[in-house]
Amino acid sequence: MQMLEVVSNNLANARTAGYKKDRVSFEALIDDVRQGSSAKGRNFTRLDNTFTDHRQGGFEASGNSLDLAINGPGFFKIAGEAGTFYSRQGNFRIDPDGLLTNSSGFPVLGTGGQQIRLPHDQVTIDSAGRIFDGENPVGQIGVVEVDDLTQIAKSGNGLFAPGPETVERPVNAPQLLQGQIESSNVNPLEEMTLLMDTMRSFEAYTKVLKTYSTISGKLDELGSVG
Repeated sequence: MQMLEVVSNNLANARTAGYKKDRVSFEALIDDVRQGSSAKGRNFTRLDNTFTDHRQGGFEASGNSLDLAINGPGFFKIAGEAGTFYSRQGNFRIDPDGLLTNSSGFPVLGTGGQQIRLPHDQVTIDSAGRIFDGENPVGQIGVVEVDDLTQIAKSGNGLFAPGPETVERPVNAPQLLQGQIESSNVNPLEEMTLLMDTMRSFEAYTKVLKTYSTISGKLDELGSVG
């Protein structure tokens, strides 16, 4: 059921910009039953970890001058309500106050951690994230790397929350693509195959449980004879 939930969520976000798919792994509950042969067929397992696959998705042209995609490692920094977050979603816009924000309305941060204010949306953004109004520089978008990606967690709306041991550093030579959006890294065909395989396994396990329940009921009947 946990696997079905994860795969279904991946499929639901197959067209979400910058979405990173999740995966589930399981582990043996007792070392002695890790191998079927030593456990005489028994295999006690539990959920080991749900982790995020951070591999880069493809790029799609959007025609919007404020849209940006990161080619290579790195994250944009977003000022959320509960602190600073990371994101690969670059579908940006300008709010009524002139601040550059993400699709949820949270400010995008510059290289110094400051919010970015733009005069209009017809600006030029180079590969390093520097923003120009004509020939005049008006800001620079910050791009950072995280040393250990397992230290950040999904927080909804394309955001990743840093953990207590998260260490970040600026990307020295970011490669930003203006007018491009990074698509989800979900392969719908792969996920559909995994979904069908998981559903078959789920149905098989359900039948096994029902069979054992029936056998248990018969044993109770035999035990009451005489």
